[in-house]
Amino acid sequence: MAERLVTADASPLIGLAAAGAFHLLRTLFDQITVTATVRDEVLAGGQLPGAVELAEAIQDGWIDVVDVEPDLIAFANLDAGEASTLTLAIRHGRPCLVLMDEPAGRTYAQRHGITVTGLAGMLVEAKNARLTHSVRPLLNRLRASGFRLSDEIIRAILEKAGED
Repeated sequence: MAERLVTADASPLIGLAAAGAFHLLRTLFDQITVTATVRDEVLAGGQLPGAVELAEAIQDGWIDVVDVEPDLIAFANLDAGEASTLTLAIRHGRPCLVLMDEPAGRTYAQRHGITVTGLAGMLVEAKNARLTHSVRPLLNRLRASGFRLSDEIIRAILEKAGED
């Protein structure tokens, strides 16, 4: 049976780190692959949430980095990190999960038959798997760090997590 590739764009990595929940990635997925473009985006200047966590995960070997030239023509309205993540997923040719928040990127993934989830989906999955008692404090940390989450999105996430 083909091994499923799990590849992540920058936003879910940064968001989980901002929420103090980067560790959930390893527990939920065991092994993750990011493109060099995504790695560089998160590590740039070492100032973003997730920079330290990503560097340590790469060093520990549970996040792999691959060089993939993004298809900027096929994904013209996406940034280079999103485009490289989708390019990797499409070229992989086997079961794949893309971790991405960008709505346009998620639409591209779905059009190509690629399963996609974002930060909210991972938080709900972590709650369902009993890896966290509550997503509410994680969402509060996200908001406090500057992540823009509307009240409507917060309510929807809390409802899916059974915390409404």
